[in-house]
Amino acid sequence: MANPKHARKRSTWRLPFWVNRLRDLSRNLRQEPIRALPGRLAAIARPKLVRLSEEVAYRTPFGKALAGRYRGKGIVVMLHEIHLDIDAELRTGCDPAQLERIIVALRAAGRDIVTPDESMRRLADPGSKPFALITFDDCYRDNLTNALPVFERLGAPMTIFTPTGMITRELYAWWLGIRQSLVTSDAIDIEPMSRRFICPDLASKISTLRQITSWIGHNQTRADSLAPLFKAKGIEMRTLVDRYAMNDEELRRIAAHPLVTIGAHTETHRFLAGLPEAEARQEFRGNKAWLEARLDRTISYLAYPFGTPGAVGEREARLAAEAGFQASFTTRAGQLFPEHLEHPQLLPRVDVGYAPQSAAALASRLTGLNRAISTRFGNPIAILG
Repeated sequence: MANPKHARKRSTWRLPFWVNRLRDLSRNLRQEPIRALPGRLAAIARPKLVRLSEEVAYRTPFGKALAGRYRGKGIVVMLHEIHLDIDAELRTGCDPAQLERIIVALRAAGRDIVTPDESMRRLADPGSKPFALITFDDCYRDNLTNALPVFERLGAPMTIFTPTGMITRELYAWWLGIRQSLVTSDAIDIEPMSRRFICPDLASKISTLRQITSWIGHNQTRADSLAPLFKAKGIEMRTLVDRYAMNDEELRRIAAHPLVTIGAHTETHRFLAGLPEAEARQEFRGNKAWLEARLDRTISYLAYPFGTPGAVGEREARLAAEAGFQASFTTRAGQLFPEHLEHPQLLPRVDVGYAPQSAAALASRLTGLNRAISTRFGNPIAILG
């Protein structure tokens, strides 16, 4: 006789994604205090309005006109993981087909795919052609197995920002721990949040992942507070990192590839703004020295982990410059303009590595329309804002 519990679980996963999404939304709203509902509903509506605006702009002549002043000389796009099965990893990355679409779209927009050195040269040269830099954070193994073959086939360079702890397996990768907890559970108690999440299907697991990540924000103490949860779930962080990250031999192999540039990504991948200055300085210098000794080459470029305004600011930019980096990249959305040469340690990037992704959403990010909408047609040049 079939187990009724397992039968219910299978039927829940077979429901359309949007049905499960509505069920999860209803569950979450019922847990909110009445006074918090307006803010919660506004937070839900905001990204939907952005997506609607992107779709309208994409399907009308207005999109290109509106985005015109937000298109820079260059664009730096950011990805993380390249999964063969995006649903199995709760849509935290994209698949090789989407990666190929991104490269093709960048070239169709008249941009050459270049290395970091070439991007800095072109940004300083008024007569140079438009360009794009494609970057990956964290040195996931699938960058080697799933992404590199796409770049080889299309003859495009890629840049991988590598934290020391990912390779040594000493990293506290709490984001992987949350995902693993949700993949293996239909309910999860986050005691520091005073919340119990019911998540029997893909939609609710994705929603729960986003809510927990949003709660953490750029607060390392909150991230650290999840360690007891991972222990209770039997998640051994070293083993989990070993499953997803390149090892030392794989890093050396991909670093030797002519299409690949390796950059720095700190020692421990923590929120930098909350660290004492001496620790933040060591995050940069230690990671740079470790990579240079391992790979026998100069490491000239850095990407800040969690490079949002709350996690990275002028202090981190100063420390990155002192550590000897030629340029450093944040996660502030925007394209590259010549004015950014005055702030080379706070360069913007555009996140294109999420799934699923509509043609309108991709076009919005590659044209600059997304920054126009998100800033309410504010300053095209992203530095600290």
